[in-house]
Amino acid sequence: MKKENLALVFVMLILWTLDGLAQIQNYSLYDTDLMSPAAFKARREKVMKEIGEGSVAFFYSAPERIRNNDVEYQYRQNDNFYYLTGMNEPNSVLALVSNGVNVRDSKDSTKMMSVKEILFVQPRDPVRESWTGRRLGPEGAMAVLGFQYALNSNQLRNWIGRLSFGSKIVYVPAFSSDFSGEIAELTKPLRDAMTRLNTSVEFRDPTLLVTKMRAVKSPEEIAMIQKAVDISCDAHRQVMMSAEPGMYEYELQALFEYVFHREGAEYPAYPCIVGGAENSVILHYNTNRKKLNSGDIVVMDCGAEYHNYAADVTRTIPINGSFSDAQREIYEIVLQAQEEAIKMIKPGVDFQTDVQGKAVEVIQNGLLKLGIIKTREEYRRFLTHGVGHPVGLWVHDVGSRGKLDPGMVWTVEPGIYIPDGVPGVDPRYYNIGVRIEDCVLVTEDGHKLMSASAPRTIEEIERLMKKRGIGNEPVR
Repeated sequence: MKKENLALVFVMLILWTLDGLAQIQNYSLYDTDLMSPAAFKARREKVMKEIGEGSVAFFYSAPERIRNNDVEYQYRQNDNFYYLTGMNEPNSVLALVSNGVNVRDSKDSTKMMSVKEILFVQPRDPVRESWTGRRLGPEGAMAVLGFQYALNSNQLRNWIGRLSFGSKIVYVPAFSSDFSGEIAELTKPLRDAMTRLNTSVEFRDPTLLVTKMRAVKSPEEIAMIQKAVDISCDAHRQVMMSAEPGMYEYELQALFEYVFHREGAEYPAYPCIVGGAENSVILHYNTNRKKLNSGDIVVMDCGAEYHNYAADVTRTIPINGSFSDAQREIYEIVLQAQEEAIKMIKPGVDFQTDVQGKAVEVIQNGLLKLGIIKTREEYRRFLTHGVGHPVGLWVHDVGSRGKLDPGMVWTVEPGIYIPDGVPGVDPRYYNIGVRIEDCVLVTEDGHKLMSASAPRTIEEIERLMKKRGIGNEPVR
């Protein structure tokens, strides 16, 4: 290679290195409201306390998944890995060593130091970063994420034995059947070690240990969920203002997702459900291709995900802006069931027995009064799901059994769904599906309705739908 070419390569490497350092220093400028490294570190320390002396725990990032040919699905981190690291890069492994391990000081290689956590991350690579974006690398993982020690992921193979040596118990999450790609190759030595050492070392899955920690949300997590909820409510209001006969279900979905992304949410928390008329009675309908006609009722179950935390909000609207008498009757039963159920939420209450029980009681009474059912047990024909679930890193999060504790976030989502042609039901109720869903925080002395900014009453919805929204503007 000519001297001038060598010089050019040398200059490019210097510029790339400086760019990487600048990127590390300015990492927080992209998102200024990320949870602090201290919050994630506290969780790692709690895990090390739980696994006890003489144990090591490994956690790995989610695999990247191919959509077709050389196109990947948008990457989404494994929730437990994110919960412990705050990192959204793929091809990474976290090792937590309860007794510590000696390593060379990252700032002075002539010295040794004892660490209890090592994050193995993708190495910096100027070629690949020019295609897929900058990586943190070990230096960034320590500087930005606050890790004691970080190494390139290609060094994991040489460290597995050293980290596990002398351990009585090694914790490794179960590997799913579709585990593939670079992360599968990276963790292959770990999987091989599980087979090779299974006679002398006890292997356990740490998943349950971490998911128990996740049931009660920290103040930082509650702030993230509230942000996701606020974005979701903004989207619901815009869709209510924009909705009109002649629109397609996918147009309303597009409005939801536009607002989500415009306000900083990285993803929808789940595929957006927009079902009109005959589709309003399908619980998780997401084809979203029907043209909406005057007189159709529309169930809209759409929530944003912000910095890995989900929201779950559902509203039901008349596409023409005015509920019919039959729609109004069903809607009022569901709204009353939700309001009475929300009143029940406080620490020590059992959700399934107390909160859900109250919602079911109101729905039974309402359907009996309308003559839609003749016995209380018949309500199950028209309410076929539970009336709530926890929300957090998963939209249907961990902690769905037992009594409520302060810091838990639950949805309350009663519904009534009456398909076409149900024997013994007045046809005017056919193809009416109603679900109302809100996120509720359990507080020390009761609860807080997190999604109150999205209208719920008939009067509020009809009033808002008289306004024009961003979806009423032509695109061409």
